Amino acid sequence: MKFSNGIVANVSEEALWLAWSDVPSWPRWDTELIEAALEGPFAAGTAGKMRSKKGGVWSAFRIVEVRRDKGYSCIVPMPGGELRFDRTFERIGPGMLRITHDLIFGGALGWLYAWLVGRPTNRIYPELLRLFVEVVREKEQELRTD
Repeated sequence: MKFSNGIVANVSEEALWLAWSDVPSWPRWDTELIEAALEGPFAAGTAGKMRSKKGGVWSAFRIVEVRRDKGYSCIVPMPGGELRFDRTFERIGPGMLRITHDLIFGGALGWLYAWLVGRPTNRIYPELLRLFVEVVREKEQELRTD
C-alpha cells in the first residue's frame, strides 16, 4: 500500500539535498521522530536508525538508492514486512521544485503496517512537508552566507 504527499516550493536542489542528507536534523521537520542517525555517508548501502516518539522505539533503515537528479529511497525492515520511503523531486519551472515523499508498505503484513503506521502518518504529512520546506529554506540562507 502506498501513501504519497507532495508540495511545490521555490527552493534549490542544492538546499534540498542539504536538508535531506542532514539525517540528525530529520526530527526538525519529521515531528514523529525524536532522533535519527546515519552510520556513514549519505549513500546507497549506508545504514541508519531513527527513534519514534511513539514508544521511543529505534528503527533501523538502509539507504537503497541515491540519485542526485531525482531523490533517494530507504527501506525500514519490519517483522513480516517493510516500509520503503521514496523522497523525490522534479523541476517544474524556473526555481520551482515538486517535492514528493512516498511511504510504501510491502510484505505479508504490509497491509497491517499501512493501517497502523501509514494512515496516521499520512494525515500529518502535509504539515511535515511544510516544515521540511522551512528547513530547506534555512539551508538556502546558509548557502548564501557561506
